[in-house]
Amino acid sequence: MIKIKIKELLEKNKISRYKLRQYTNFTYERINQYYFGTIKSIKVEELEILCQILKCNIADIIEYSKNSKKSAK
Repeated sequence: MIKIKIKELLEKNKISRYKLRQYTNFTYERINQYYFGTIKSIKVEELEILCQILKCNIADIIEYSKNSKKSAK
C-alpha cells in the first residue's frame, strides 16, 4: 500500500492547501488529490516542487508498506 503524506507535511509546516496552490500553481483539484491520498499518478516534476516547498525528501511524501488492503493476485 502506498500512502501520500502531504496532509501531515502541510500541518507540520503550517501551510494551508490554499497557500500550497499558490506556491505550486497546481490546480486545487490536484492539491486535494495529494491531500486526501486519492492521487492516481505522480509526476516527478511535482515531487520535486513539493520537496522544495516542504523542505523534505521524497520518502517524507510517499510511504510504502507491504500490508495492502487489496489482495494481490
